[in-house]
Amino acid sequence: MNGPRGPGGGRPARDRAAAALAAAVVSATVAGCSGSGSDVSPPPAAQLEQTSHGLSVVLTPLGAQRIGLRTEHARTGPGGQLTVPYDALVYEPSGEPAVYVATRPLTFTRYLVPATEIVGPTVYLKPGSLPVNSIVVTQGAEELLGVQNGVGEQT
Repeated sequence: MNGPRGPGGGRPARDRAAAALAAAVVSATVAGCSGSGSDVSPPPAAQLEQTSHGLSVVLTPLGAQRIGLRTEHARTGPGGQLTVPYDALVYEPSGEPAVYVATRPLTFTRYLVPATEIVGPTVYLKPGSLPVNSIVVTQGAEELLGVQNGVGEQT
């Protein structure tokens, strides 16, 4: 891959740290105290669900608000190559790049995406990496990755 950032460029460690912190914050918030004094816990802000698209992270509206969720459409770049914003890219612990795609309202599925090139804020993907008309998470993906990888799951 070309570009200043990638699996060896320092971002994976930052992504893992951010995912761990974010998952801990989400978990702590979910497990937080109830102001009513009741023993009933609020519903989780995020949960994993098996969907027709694979294992997905499902957020509540409050969970999406808490992580500052933002999305953008994947685009077709020069030569018909699919592109996504660099902000959509997260890295698996193994170093593989991935993005989260909205598959239903507040439901996001991780797709491993072979990047062919990174130029500034744009990631060029291998053809067929994502479904047509994909909407990718550009803010909050690290938190989704943390939930999916079980960071902070037990509180």
